Amino acid sequence: MRSILWSYLESWTDRDIAALLRTWRDQRPETGVFALVCEREREAVAALQRIAADLAMPLLGAIVPGLVAEAKFWREGVLLVACDAALPRRLLPMPHSANRTTDAAVEALVDFAATHADQSGGDTLLLLVDATLPDVTSLLDRLYLEIGDQVNYAGTCVGSETFRTVPCLFDNEVFVAEAVLVALLREHPGAALAHHYRGGETLWVATATTGSHVEAIDGKPAFEVYRQMMASEYGIDLDRENFYRYAVHFPFALNRAQGESLVRIPVKVEEDGSVYCSGEVPENALLEVVRAVTPGTLDTALAVGSEIGPETAGALVFYCAGRLMHLEDAAATVELAALAATLAPAPMVGALCLGEIGSGRQQYPAFHNATIVAVPWI
Repeated sequence: MRSILWSYLESWTDRDIAALLRTWRDQRPETGVFALVCEREREAVAALQRIAADLAMPLLGAIVPGLVAEAKFWREGVLLVACDAALPRRLLPMPHSANRTTDAAVEALVDFAATHADQSGGDTLLLLVDATLPDVTSLLDRLYLEIGDQVNYAGTCVGSETFRTVPCLFDNEVFVAEAVLVALLREHPGAALAHHYRGGETLWVATATTGSHVEAIDGKPAFEVYRQMMASEYGIDLDRENFYRYAVHFPFALNRAQGESLVRIPVKVEEDGSVYCSGEVPENALLEVVRAVTPGTLDTALAVGSEIGPETAGALVFYCAGRLMHLEDAAATVELAALAATLAPAPMVGALCLGEIGSGRQQYPAFHNATIVAVPWI
């Protein structure tokens, strides 16, 4: 197993990037470039495209809220990771109508997977998705309906932390919004992921939802019931004024039969009393309010790291920006360092993200919040 090539550039010039990529190409002529770029450094995309074209190197990448390198979080700079130039990949536009991705766009994604994935299974579909797409959960459902367990699923939502629609996915030629960048990782074990948020004993029913809007819970306005949940489970007197102080620490979660519940962080209370979440909530889903992890606990990092193990050449890590917001920089960095130590001596690099995608191994793909996802980079 050969080591991975990677470099974090806190500051950069065209000359720096060109020299680095030229060195990689000379060492491994078959090398392509996977690039993660902090949103405040988006001018680096044009430079990367020019340099990759000059060196005839395949390029794929995304704009992200922040980077993970050297067991730290960074809010500026560029992270470059070498990848196989022959890696099957496609940047697909995802137009939508009435908050639903078109059938033609989903079919293009299905066709890519069906064309490139081994029919016997064992590959992983890596998905980088614009976080402003309105139906990521439904998109995964529709994809799984066609592809099933032929692949493992892993990935993340990318773009601006403001959730504005901006160009956030790129290859050698284009830099676009409202798209999915998909790559096929051959003979790949899939991702490890966990959040370890824990809830109470009471479940409620989301009786009226539209996409990411929860309009009613148990037949009552969603915010009214959320306040009731917070008071009864955690003794917190929630109102519109302190909503933003508490919501990231006590998010909703969708109860499911297998695996951890699916966290949905409430991000806005509407005038009509509905609650907007950072991910779709199906109608009639069983909801609870969960308590975020306690700062200083390392169970999540140790669980993810031990599942990957140090036998990998390296790991690509996606760390939820909402989890960082809850833990704050100091405790989140401790958690990140624990994950890095578990994976050592293999390097760990990656990004802050706006929603996480994972299936584990041969399981149903799901859209997560508050989760750490680690993808072996082999």
